[in-house]
Amino acid sequence: MLNKLRKVRFFSLLLLIMLASCNSNDNATIIYSGSDEGADATGSDVGETGSLEETLGKISDPFVRQRILADMLYEARLAYEDNRLLSPAGNNAYEGFRAILDFEPDNEVALQGIRDIVVRYTELADAATRLGQYDSAESYLNRAAGIGVNSGVIADARQRLKQARETRMEIFVLDPEALSSRSLEIMVELGDIGRHIRNIEAVFLINARTDEEGRWIYKIMREAVGGSRLRGNIGIASEPSIQVVIPQ
Repeated sequence: MLNKLRKVRFFSLLLLIMLASCNSNDNATIIYSGSDEGADATGSDVGETGSLEETLGKISDPFVRQRILADMLYEARLAYEDNRLLSPAGNNAYEGFRAILDFEPDNEVALQGIRDIVVRYTELADAATRLGQYDSAESYLNRAAGIGVNSGVIADARQRLKQARETRMEIFVLDPEALSSRSLEIMVELGDIGRHIRNIEAVFLINARTDEEGRWIYKIMREAVGGSRLRGNIGIASEPSIQVVIPQ
């Protein structure tokens, strides 16, 4: 699996392996006469010369091992932060963390990284649920379940999705640019939503990018109904919207 890591990092790994070989055999001579990415000391492609995993397993120098692990962890975490969780193949966080565990099965950072991937998928599912995108939410949870850890976190997210599917709800997606500029158009739209909520005596959830933005949305809605109390809450989300739960 290690040969699926990004090739741009291979050369630094191979240099460390060469260094370890030099330390263990003073008479060894290593010649490198090219700069092709993914090439080893003889000019062959790494993917064609056998398992890099087997080579790494023979390294006894603890310093070299830690350097290699640090490099691999950096790549895997970078993929995670970039939301490359299970794809693309050969360049994603899950494969990166799994590669580390193949090398060092009890590496707690890699184990936590895989648990974090599951949590990230449940967060994406919750965000899709808030927007009424139930099929997308289900897809995210299926990907999380396929990883095979954090089953309790996934079960909780499935329950939230189930409740949302069973609840009659209206979702108003708000224009982020209009909110940022606090345009007249968005103020009129929020006023209409506020009056609609009051008329049907509904409860609602404002999904805003910041707490300050959420409070402004609520203020405009309340002003539109003459200061009447509206029953709702504010949550933080990357895509602003208003969820209105229709009374049964």
